[in-house]
Amino acid sequence: MAAQVEYQLHKAASGNQHYYWRVVSTGNNKVLATSETYWNRDDAIRAGNLVRLNSGSNADFNDHT
Repeated sequence: MAAQVEYQLHKAASGNQHYYWRVVSTGNNKVLATSETYWNRDDAIRAGNLVRLNSGSNADFNDHT
């Protein structure tokens, strides 16, 4: 059985407004992967969706900004 995960978009805490995505287990809320930071929100979303779709996952991609 595959792990249940959620893809999340976040804004970095720094004042530069960088964005990143991460993969989180929905069972125990453990962070499984974190991306590099992206200057643009849309770039972070595109990169996270590429990983999500190439993993064969139909998990949700939720905005936590």
